Amino acid sequence: MNGWEIPNPFINKDGVTIRTREEWQEQREYLKKILAEDLYGVMPPAPENLKAEKISSKSIWDGKALFEAYDLSFGPDHSVHEKTAFITAALNKQASNEGNTAGAGHKDEKSEGKPIPIILCGGFVDEKIAQLAVSRGFCIATPLIDDAAPDEADYKKGTLYQAYPEYSWKVITMWGWLLSRVIDWVKTREDVDQDHVIVAGHSRFGKAALACGVFDERVDVCTAAGSGCGGMGSLRIAGGRYGEGIGAVETIGKMTGEMFPHWFMDSLASFGADVMSEHNRENELRFDANFIGSAIAPRSLLILEGLDDTWANPYGTMTSWNAVAEVYRFLGIEDKCAIHFREGGHAFNLEDWEIMLDFCEAQLQGKKPVSVWHTRGYGEPRMHRNWSAPGMPEEPPVDNFFSPDPERIQAMKDTLNSRWAFAEAGLETGMDRFLKWMIQQAESSIQTHKPQGGKG
Repeated sequence: MNGWEIPNPFINKDGVTIRTREEWQEQREYLKKILAEDLYGVMPPAPENLKAEKISSKSIWDGKALFEAYDLSFGPDHSVHEKTAFITAALNKQASNEGNTAGAGHKDEKSEGKPIPIILCGGFVDEKIAQLAVSRGFCIATPLIDDAAPDEADYKKGTLYQAYPEYSWKVITMWGWLLSRVIDWVKTREDVDQDHVIVAGHSRFGKAALACGVFDERVDVCTAAGSGCGGMGSLRIAGGRYGEGIGAVETIGKMTGEMFPHWFMDSLASFGADVMSEHNRENELRFDANFIGSAIAPRSLLILEGLDDTWANPYGTMTSWNAVAEVYRFLGIEDKCAIHFREGGHAFNLEDWEIMLDFCEAQLQGKKPVSVWHTRGYGEPRMHRNWSAPGMPEEPPVDNFFSPDPERIQAMKDTLNSRWAFAEAGLETGMDRFLKWMIQQAESSIQTHKPQGGKG
């Protein structure tokens, strides 16, 4: 790559553009190979000796849920340990006939006697958020993935590296691999829906969730919030809510230099400048963040961002997502790739979780969502790229983005009206304001294009 445009994920190993959907699986493997060589490193195969030991179990939330703690061990001589918390609706746990029957009087129509979807989330999950997820019919597992692979420059002292010293992986890839070990355990449980596995994470754990989603085909929905550099933030294009070049954005050089040299492959550092928000040779990389999202297709992908989260590169993330959405367009599944921006900074908060739960219900259960997120629509402008999905109709020019189409305007109004729950609560989000602005621009375009009167 010689330019600063987002690289084309449709060019195969022979330098030829793929043309059919049947070629995508092979192309995915090629993208994964690039990512393994240039970003993630090589990881070991799944261990065959995973063992789960229950450490504790107790009823919580007035008997409405059950909290369990497990120690997962695996690897040579079971030397790697991964503590994992698991929370599920009490009645669902009782129905699985796995011991504790606390809270048997609680009735939850969403989970009564049925295997239910699971959300795996590295890092801390606020109790109110956990309550929301369980009340919506999900169970949650929160593994301590940074115990076996410590988040520090001396990560090699961790038990995971000690167990597999011959592999080139580093901490982010290790965390993604550890999330997959929890999926191994999940697949042994009768109370968990084996076909509805969601992996989510925020910030550095968002990077890990993406790494897991790239390499583990069992992930049905991958969600990354504020994942930034090494996640869904473009390595070439950086900026805040007001555009390119604005804000103190995390870059390759800053991340791989003094701050987090243990996250990704050492070779990555040579492409960046160790100065805040400055670029160097990122344009010479074979890949950008769009390869990460593209390698997850055709499974569902949701990106969550805060408009004021300058560090995580919201402009560059939108740029990467715009390119990933073109892959989903190529596959005919535009609705499976979404992005949502909210007001605020670096967090994975209640609004983000509401969006994620709605998205998962829509993707996995076919439910009509209350929330609104952005998927690729007709007329989506290109952002920092000179390519589009091969074999698909050309996009209209950017200056026609606000097309004076009454049906499109009505569709936007319907979308805005569908957010009545937020409006009644007095919560106008950034997406609400964006939709109102889009409607205003489109209606103004109608006035501009209205034929003038007079004699013919």
